[in-house]
Amino acid sequence: MPIAEVARTWYLRPQDLPADVAASGLEVTAGYKPLRDSGTFSYAAHAAVVSIDTELGDVRILDYVICEDGGTLINPAIVDGQVIGGTAQGIGTALYEEMPYDASGQPLGSTLADYLLPGATEVPDARIDHMQTPSPLSMFGQKGLGEGGAIGPPAALANAVNDALAPLGVEITQLPITPHRIVAALLARSSA
Repeated sequence: MPIAEVARTWYLRPQDLPADVAASGLEVTAGYKPLRDSGTFSYAAHAAVVSIDTELGDVRILDYVICEDGGTLINPAIVDGQVIGGTAQGIGTALYEEMPYDASGQPLGSTLADYLLPGATEVPDARIDHMQTPSPLSMFGQKGLGEGGAIGPPAALANAVNDALAPLGVEITQLPITPHRIVAALLARSSA
């Protein structure tokens, strides 16, 4: 029986369905995987240099470099905007944005006064190096772009922070890397 007939029967005459077919609903799942990679995904690498105020736990980004391969850049200014905007979002993920709850499950970050976001002073003037490896599978050689800016910063900043804290015998393994977490780790290390 064709799927269209099964669907029509289920929708218009569910009483005519076989006993082993649930009248509560039909579900179909299908997926698509191309025979080869589409070659339209961008690639990026991020690197950061930070300084840490060990008294306050404040992380300051001193230098930030991004190498991005978006294929043929149709509009480089828009590409830079996407990369910088994504990087700002990733910095928020790495250092600021957290949704804490109290013991009874009530949110403690219900306003932007509590839920921190990076502002203009927290987002560095990142250096962007564009590689342009055209995709052979898109009309102009372009690749998808935008997510790479948000994915790289948490790892780059966590590595930079841990590199800066390594001489003190401290490692932070939870995001966001808040001043509280840094100071708590430093105090725990000094009392051990």
